[in-house]
Amino acid sequence: MEFTTVLYNAFSGISLREASAVIRFLRDHVNDSNEQHIRDAVDYALKLKPSFGGFVLVAKIDNEIVACVVANRTGMEGYSPDHIFVFAGLHTDYRKEEEMMQTVLQKALSYTGGHVAMHVMPNHPEMKMLQDAGFRAEYLELRLQKVQPKPASAVA
Repeated sequence: MEFTTVLYNAFSGISLREASAVIRFLRDHVNDSNEQHIRDAVDYALKLKPSFGGFVLVAKIDNEIVACVVANRTGMEGYSPDHIFVFAGLHTDYRKEEEMMQTVLQKALSYTGGHVAMHVMPNHPEMKMLQDAGFRAEYLELRLQKVQPKPASAVA
């Protein structure tokens, strides 16, 4: 299937219209996607907020976004992956076109030097495709959620 790709980064910039389209696409086609988190990752990649930068790679067919990768530089070169693919998604109408997403992932990897991490849920529907692209589970991630202190109650 023929598609074109567009790379956005801090040097090329992105129009407000295109950024909104990317955010809507990822919100609608990537599982468990919080719109504010997507916006933050895109802003980080484009250095619209203080960051190490990164890029947004979009694949289009007839001017419609069909795949997208948002990559953020980690700033931890040498001891941790240089980039993290924060969001990567394929339009739900094209889920059977795995080779399209493979091609987009390979192109995104070419912009990173290949030292990339990606967080996915164990039951992610595209897990096999990601593994076919070369991603391997290496570490178990442990998280500690901040516990908000309870407000002091007034004693009458």
